Amino acid sequence: MQKVITPEIVRTFTNPCDKFLCKPSEEIKFIKFILRDADDNFILFDFDNDEDNQQQEVLSYQFTPQYFDIKTLGATKIFKTFDKPLKNLLLIDRFYFKNNLIKEYEFRFPFCIPHSTNTWESMYDQPALGANLKDQMLLNPWETRSDTFLFIDGKLANHERIEYDFSGDQEDFD
Repeated sequence: MQKVITPEIVRTFTNPCDKFLCKPSEEIKFIKFILRDADDNFILFDFDNDEDNQQQEVLSYQFTPQYFDIKTLGATKIFKTFDKPLKNLLLIDRFYFKNNLIKEYEFRFPFCIPHSTNTWESMYDQPALGANLKDQMLLNPWETRSDTFLFIDGKLANHERIEYDFSGDQEDFD
């Protein structure tokens, strides 16, 4: 019997997951993701999810060192619901560097009607990182990782794994 993963359990994780903890739910489909600097509205990332792509894979994001200058990130998720209403959506994002938790965020979306397209924007206040940690993150690309867990009414519905590199070229940021 497979262990039930709850929000309380993921809050205790001390390092990023090395495997996916669930298959994507058929109750919800993420169709677009936009990441922006909330202060100047600069778009860092705008991704349309292919409707036919159901493959679960670790995502890789590359940014420039200027990423560390951003104070607040706005993350917009656009998603569809299907036959059932969805209640009590809880998004838990956990960010790690070399298996040390840097920051955790939690966001709630109370209700979605069936057969709807919804926009959910979450604001991420960037943690204060010391110069040494920033240097280490630059020198160790892909050692910064995150797990994003989506719970629907207390049940794990989606798990996303991401790795990051902050040493990209300036021209990628312009």
